[in-house]
Amino acid sequence: MKLYVLIIGFGFLILGCTKFEVKEELPDIENITPASMHSNLDRIHISVAPNDWVSMYYHYTENIEIEGLVEYHDAAGNLLFSKDATIRIKGASSRHHSNRSLGIKFHEVLDNQHFQIIDPNIALNGHDLSTIASLRLRNSGNDNGVTHFKDLAYSRLAYENGIALETKYGKPVHVFVNGEYYSLLNMRTEDDRAGLAALLNVDAETITLLKMDWPNGDIDFREGDEVLGQQFIDAINNEDEHALEELIDIENFIDYILFQDFIGNMDWPHNNVKLYSVDGSKFRFLLYDLDYAADRNRTQRLPKLEYLEDDFSKIYQVLRRHDNGFIDLLEEKQNALYTNLSIEKFNSIVDNLAEELKPEIGYLIKKRGAPNSVFQWSLNVDQLKQDFQVNDFYNRKLYGQL
Repeated sequence: MKLYVLIIGFGFLILGCTKFEVKEELPDIENITPASMHSNLDRIHISVAPNDWVSMYYHYTENIEIEGLVEYHDAAGNLLFSKDATIRIKGASSRHHSNRSLGIKFHEVLDNQHFQIIDPNIALNGHDLSTIASLRLRNSGNDNGVTHFKDLAYSRLAYENGIALETKYGKPVHVFVNGEYYSLLNMRTEDDRAGLAALLNVDAETITLLKMDWPNGDIDFREGDEVLGQQFIDAINNEDEHALEELIDIENFIDYILFQDFIGNMDWPHNNVKLYSVDGSKFRFLLYDLDYAADRNRTQRLPKLEYLEDDFSKIYQVLRRHDNGFIDLLEEKQNALYTNLSIEKFNSIVDNLAEELKPEIGYLIKKRGAPNSVFQWSLNVDQLKQDFQVNDFYNRKLYGQL
């Protein structure tokens, strides 16, 4: 009996020290075109001058913009439209991946009501997807080659459950560049001035944008009304609660904090903070880049906001310290959020995305080598759901929801 146990144990030891390899048949990427490939996803073909592409792709830190033609094919391979556009490499750390994220700004606004490349009916109240001015083809950031849809899943958790935040709408697509298969990417609406103007159905020139300057933690002016932007920055520096209450949409601020805290976003608030004002209205915060959600459990952000030193946390500290109904509203909205969101809702979103991507993930594996197999990708999807469940448990325990 002891010998039998020893043999079994030795077998597990060998398996544990051996790299597990899975042999799977992967799709052909050498002899496919946007019109001919076998896929249930839409495809985008970008045509640019080869020298321009090389310059932009390899000098990705220089924010080079190039001109090109964007052809959009539906899942049956039919060409829906061809549009001239300006193209550039996007992202921060994610631009180091070989399948770099791409930004597309159309020369003429796209009539999405006609083409419906993103379903216009999914838009929240106050959002308009009838036109699209710019798109991001994103490599999933820190989730690149893992599930490859984590950011999409968390964004959908927000807008499919009526969380009133400006976020990105999108779906997975296949991308070709100059006739060659490039990558499986996530097509998203943009949060630049052009993208926001289309989403909010306003003139881009009326939008003022501020953004966190990582890693120093300062909220800086980016575009628009510089005087208004400076007023906001001065209100933070002077810890002026009255000015902040006049400048910020407080309910939006609270919704934004609570959702980021609920999902356990580790890449926030020191990073990925962007806010906007339309024609001098109160500033609202944008929800984006959620690919670091629930990566570490028991690290909820909300309690730590009282001690962090970045500008966003300073706003929270000032409003909490000079409480003018802020704390009561925060707690009321938190209870509503925890009643609305659930593990079942998140799992449903993940399962739907996984079902959509499982026949497609082989293209990414073949081209980019990550994940290393469809089997590994399936394990990653299961891990995504487990991480959410554990994070949800500690959230509810922390806030007395169990």
